[in-house]
Amino acid sequence: MLPVLSGIEVLRRMRAGGNQTPVILLTARDTIVDKVMGLDQGANDYITKPFEIEELLARIRACLRVHFAGSAQHSTGLTLADLSINEQTREVSRGSLGIELTPREFELLIYLIKHKKQVLNREQILEHVWGFDYFGDTNVVDVYIRYLRQKVDKPFAKSLIHTVRGVGYVMKEPKS
Repeated sequence: MLPVLSGIEVLRRMRAGGNQTPVILLTARDTIVDKVMGLDQGANDYITKPFEIEELLARIRACLRVHFAGSAQHSTGLTLADLSINEQTREVSRGSLGIELTPREFELLIYLIKHKKQVLNREQILEHVWGFDYFGDTNVVDVYIRYLRQKVDKPFAKSLIHTVRGVGYVMKEPKS
């Protein structure tokens, strides 16, 4: 309950400006809608009041571990076929076309491309993109895969994101 702006709006502006500082939302808002909105806007974690200080400290340590481990092995650019991703600037392009992604779509794309040629099931994707404490249906993965396909695959002749029926998803170069 910040004055003037909401915490979600502050977070949205941070992420829109390219600021990737780890953010844990600590709030009294405990509905699923609030949690999903906060995480979709780019929060690294979401804790509701009341909370135990030990849990907060553990989540801060985990957040920093992930952030600094990611920074240490951060490559500035990832590519697959004609798709290029700059993790530092969060710019995505395919061919000469720039692609605008939400923070969650970007994280999903990064996870898929870092595990290219590897079939990933919904649970793996949920755990690594949404977090181990995500509570909800696994069909959210299907929804976000569809969003990514609309932006990354649909405008182009060859798809990079593929479904492996009954298993999950894989990102790989199209066959010639």
